[in-house]
Amino acid sequence: MHVISTDENQVFVAIQEWNQNDTYNLYISDTRGVLFTLALENVKSSIGPEGNVMIDLYEVAGIKGMFLANKKIDSRVKTFITYNKGRDWHLLQAPETDLRGNAVHCLLPYCSLHLHLKVSDNPYTSGNIASRDTAPGIIVASGNIGSELADSDISMFISSDAGNTWRQIFEEEHSVLYLDQGGVLVAMKHTSLPIRHLWLSFDEGRSWNKYSFTSSPLFVDGVLGEPGEETLIMTVFGHFSHRSEWQLVKVDYKSIFDRRCAQEDYRPWQLHNQGEACIMGAKRTYQKRRLEKKCMQGKYAGAMASEPCVCTEADFE
Repeated sequence: MHVISTDENQVFVAIQEWNQNDTYNLYISDTRGVLFTLALENVKSSIGPEGNVMIDLYEVAGIKGMFLANKKIDSRVKTFITYNKGRDWHLLQAPETDLRGNAVHCLLPYCSLHLHLKVSDNPYTSGNIASRDTAPGIIVASGNIGSELADSDISMFISSDAGNTWRQIFEEEHSVLYLDQGGVLVAMKHTSLPIRHLWLSFDEGRSWNKYSFTSSPLFVDGVLGEPGEETLIMTVFGHFSHRSEWQLVKVDYKSIFDRRCAQEDYRPWQLHNQGEACIMGAKRTYQKRRLEKKCMQGKYAGAMASEPCVCTEADFE
């Protein structure tokens, strides 16, 4: 048994049963922690580098009750999403267009988006998927479009609306760093070759600008953001050659902004599940910086208001 979450007096667990080898079943308890209900069967698992079991389940930061899971169906692995702690699951919707704006034609049966859900064991590199409490609704992950999850032809995808829709942002794997509480996204290509450029986005990954961070190409070993959610400083470390000592490159983006954001620089954004705004009995509205505003985020970033809505059958257990 692996305890996934104990929020709101409910226990969310993954259990491997007698007939399972590399999969787990997800169960959620009532508010007493006594009675458990099956939430999702056959979630994929793997053995980590130190022999620990890693379950393909990801809790999205900043959105309570939202999880992504890789479920094994026969021999295929597909990615599912829930907004209500596992009561309802559905496949991720594939992007409508590719990186060049061409329409994505899914000819395969059950064609959808599938994501790698591993977080990084290495604190100096990003994992396959990332989200932040201070950037609600923004999820960056590597994956592929098709009938199942694959380890080849991996691209990078982003969602700005908590997994309802997705966009392709790169055709190859990149490390993505959240700066300025998610107001700035920094992407650096995964490669064994030396590089000197990185990519910057101020509009939740809709457009990317290329910047040089070093005059000499660097074999990158890792990237770190400075402590603090409001940081605009990142450190890239690596080697100029395989025989050289470590090189540290400090990149400061403060000069890009000329002011801090004010309340009028933000807009309301309502969390929804394919248009349904009532999720777990409440309507939740978040503050998001307007895409055209290029200001340093302040105290308004990630703020959330919640109001109860009239209960429906789906709100009862």
